[in-house]
Amino acid sequence: MKERHHKNTLLAAFIALTLFACSEPSEFNRRLEVNPAAWAYADTLDFRFTITDTAARYSLYFDVTHIDTFAWQNLYTRLHTRFPDGKRLSKPVAFDLFNTRGESNGSCSGRRCTVQTVLQENTRFNQPGEYVFTVEQFMRRDSIPGIFAVEFTVQKRTQ
Repeated sequence: MKERHHKNTLLAAFIALTLFACSEPSEFNRRLEVNPAAWAYADTLDFRFTITDTAARYSLYFDVTHIDTFAWQNLYTRLHTRFPDGKRLSKPVAFDLFNTRGESNGSCSGRRCTVQTVLQENTRFNQPGEYVFTVEQFMRRDSIPGIFAVEFTVQKRTQ
């Protein structure tokens, strides 16, 4: 019995190492918690990261964790980008949390669902230095309940 447990542990470790070895490295990953009772307009989320390799290509992802009974199909946000040279850019970004049948577009566990959205794929950063992505909720109400966290990942492409 002990030997079987040992073999299963080794097999699980091998599978985990294989999966992680094949995945692309994250240049940046940060998860910020939101007050699930009310995400207000003023409660912005800042993601600061530094880019040194301007020749590389990157993929950018946002994960939104929300309650499974979130009152809206979409979460509307405004994404503000501050570039290393100080230039700023703002654009609206909608996260489709549910499909038209009311089913989650992500994976759920218990009462929480997480939806990953690809913001950009295979993109380049033209300037080395610190970038700041600021996310603000941009719904028609100042305070919205049911959002638990937003996670932002910058993944360096290996191909």
